[in-house]
Amino acid sequence: MITKAPPIKHGWLKAILFLICFLGFGFIVHLILYIPGRTIIFPLLRVLDLFSGANWHYREWVTIALTNPLSTLFWVWIFHKIINKQSFSSLGLKLSGYKNDFIAGLLLGFGLTGLGFGVLYVFNFLSVEQVQFSLNNHLLYVFVFALVALGEEIAIRGFILKNLASSFNKYIALVLSSFAFVYIRGTYSDWNNIDLATVAGTPSPWAIVPLLNLFLFGILLGLYCIYKNNLWFPIGVNFSWSYFKTPVCGFQDFNFGNNETIFRHNLRVSDFDGSILLTAFIIAGIVFVHRRYGGRTAL
Repeated sequence: MITKAPPIKHGWLKAILFLICFLGFGFIVHLILYIPGRTIIFPLLRVLDLFSGANWHYREWVTIALTNPLSTLFWVWIFHKIINKQSFSSLGLKLSGYKNDFIAGLLLGFGLTGLGFGVLYVFNFLSVEQVQFSLNNHLLYVFVFALVALGEEIAIRGFILKNLASSFNKYIALVLSSFAFVYIRGTYSDWNNIDLATVAGTPSPWAIVPLLNLFLFGILLGLYCIYKNNLWFPIGVNFSWSYFKTPVCGFQDFNFGNNETIFRHNLRVSDFDGSILLTAFIIAGIVFVHRRYGGRTAL
């Protein structure tokens, strides 16, 4: 039986076209999903008793956060299923045999954020002002951040990294996919709010640290995929990192308004994302992934 070759042969070209479609035309899919999505999500917030105290930013964040991954998965489906003619599972979604790696990813994401929060608190860089908990809010947060992690990892590590690795050296592909991650994540979160502090009229070199940390985080997530060709470890890290950092520790990427994060304190999200402490922890995470999973390369 003769298998038809995909219409786009070069992996790097597919990766570029995917980014163009996702970033350039993704708003069309997002708008299609957003309009009916509001009619579903707003009543859901009322049922969960989250609507009355939620400001406009919070309601919009919930809607956007839920529809963006669906838009991402639509473009992955177009390029991987229709153009590449491959199944979604071939992106690295096989769970059998990778459950322990998924759990390790969850623990690593929690550990990176928890250690950072703990160190800042112990050395008095962070002062906790309030502790509160809302079960309804956090059930919603778990669902939202799980969906976001799934969409991001399928798109960036599952599709972009895999296609770049078919055209370039795997480590070059890893670096390029991490730059794509910086751009995509920076577009939709406070990682792009770089504090261009000036010293004698000159931009501070520390202003680049948040983007450096995001790039290194992309390396951490993608390195496992090079070794194991599976997405469940980075999905676990992505989810636990985002969930624990934002609604638990209170380093908010978005305006949650009066809706509860567990800890409220005196630091901004940019203070944490732009810290050398976070740089050191992410590098330690990269070393951990390399030593634990770097026995052989899969890509």
